Amino acid sequence: MQETTKKQIPIRQGRFIIPEVPGAKPFLIGARCKDCGAVFSHPRVICLNCGKQHVEPTSLSGKGKVYSYTVVWQPLPNSVVKVPYAIVIVSLQEGCQITGVVTEDFRSLKVGKNVEVYFEKVKEDQDGNSLMIDKFRVVN
Repeated sequence: MQETTKKQIPIRQGRFIIPEVPGAKPFLIGARCKDCGAVFSHPRVICLNCGKQHVEPTSLSGKGKVYSYTVVWQPLPNSVVKVPYAIVIVSLQEGCQITGVVTEDFRSLKVGKNVEVYFEKVKEDQDGNSLMIDKFRVVN
């Protein structure tokens, strides 16, 4: 009888990577322009700053400051995040912005607060693999 290994899988491909190396931590993935150095929070082919096509994938720290936020009280159909929670725009240390959610201690959010990304299992797929999402939390 063959035993299958359960995996951790991003619920949305292209936002973060979960390395298959034991002990390695997941990380957000972005893009960096080789010509002008601009960094973007999502992989892309063309640099939005200089228009050139010399863009390469890059890892992002997941650390930054709250740029803006709003609290969600009404659940969306089929959402994996339970209300209430905050949708945040985070200015990452790399100089780009990313949108995310804060479910823990969202009432303490303020513009300028330090936050960091973490990864959480939200459900399992039909094969028993853990489907993961990224969230942000307030740090001091």
